[in-house]
Amino acid sequence: MHVYYRVYGLQLKANLEIPGLKSCEPVKEAVDVDVTMGRFPEKIVHLINQEASPYYLEPGFEEKEPPHVVVTILSGGKYYYFNYDGTAQFVCDRQATVVWGNWQEPFVLEDAALYLLGPILGFMLRLRGVTCLHASSVVVDGGALAITGQSGTGKSTLASALAAEGYPVLTDDILPLMFDQGHVYALPGYPRIRLYPNTFQNIPDLPDDLPLLTPNWDKCFLDLDSGFYSFVNEPVPLRGVYLLDWSDDNTAVPEICPVKSTAAVPLLAANTYRNELLDMEMKKQEFYFLSRLVSYSFLRKVKPVDDIAELHKLVEIIFNDFIE
Repeated sequence: MHVYYRVYGLQLKANLEIPGLKSCEPVKEAVDVDVTMGRFPEKIVHLINQEASPYYLEPGFEEKEPPHVVVTILSGGKYYYFNYDGTAQFVCDRQATVVWGNWQEPFVLEDAALYLLGPILGFMLRLRGVTCLHASSVVVDGGALAITGQSGTGKSTLASALAAEGYPVLTDDILPLMFDQGHVYALPGYPRIRLYPNTFQNIPDLPDDLPLLTPNWDKCFLDLDSGFYSFVNEPVPLRGVYLLDWSDDNTAVPEICPVKSTAAVPLLAANTYRNELLDMEMKKQEFYFLSRLVSYSFLRKVKPVDDIAELHKLVEIIFNDFIE
């Protein structure tokens, strides 16, 4: 039996249930990505054991640690092989139509699913020519409000605060974009927001206790399919992007600053998803897409205050700016 899912605008067919995703009936005959978790076919094992070409290396978190991720090219460019700390491995084809995933203890399926739904599918979208912002997004007045910024700047925290205010969530962390009939659309992810305990436990409108994403990580998730929260599973026109900027330590109150169109493209390019994995042709496609994007939606810089008590005020000023 196979399980079908819709995520990031893709129809997946998987060999088992993937944590975090909600199964659905296939909406079209053709499958975008065929997912096999828990094993590699013999031909892929054989290719992994052959000589590979280096593609990307991410250093370990500490100076003397081994690389966190090593990406190599197999079979003369037909496949990409991702090896995460020797505990999770994935192989996808260059056409981004098939992916295999495997893992070793102490990892479990939930750990492997985080990689699949994050950097692996994120990279496969890029292979398909889809530009993705490193962003969370909620829907306000029928338009997508995107929140971008570097890792750790508070994208998910702000999205969860907006969710607690009653705004439907479109995605967390990966925001795929596409043009269609003269509009730019933001595509949905899956119904979870990932949060650290010291984040959601300080937001009054969120629960004091959330389930762990995996037994091997202290990060939790807000289930958008339960209770008060809501999740949008259809593309939504993108109206604006808010870039979280912590460069000014002297900000006394939250501020929103306009960004000129000439500065918007490089700022957006610095905040696309896993852009370090793009080859030269992908970077050219991305730059062209972002150059068009700034004609269809606006970009603002947001200067937050390092005080969780000011989060409600930040939500309010972003909302007021967005609906003007």
